[in-house]
Amino acid sequence: MQTAVAIQIDLPKSVAEAWLADLRSELRRAMAEHWYDDRYRSVPDFQRTNRILDDYPALAGHKRTIGALKAALKSTDQGQSCTTN
Repeated sequence: MQTAVAIQIDLPKSVAEAWLADLRSELRRAMAEHWYDDRYRSVPDFQRTNRILDDYPALAGHKRTIGALKAALKSTDQGQSCTTN
C-alpha cells in the first residue's frame, strides 16, 4: 500500500505559471523520448501514456503537479481558494 504525501506551497502567481509551463515542457519532452522506446512498441497508443507513467513515477508526479497547479491557478482567477490532493 502506498503512503500519500501532501504538500502545500504558497507561490506568487507568476512563479506558479512559470513552474506550470516548465513542468508541461518537461513532461512533453520526456513522453516524446519514451513514446517510441522498443519496450512500448507493442503497447497500443491509447494505453501507452498510462504505461509510461506507471513505469516512470517522476513523470506521473509531474502530471499530478500540473493538475494541481492548473486547478490552483483557475481558482485564483475565479477568486476562490483551492485545496487539492
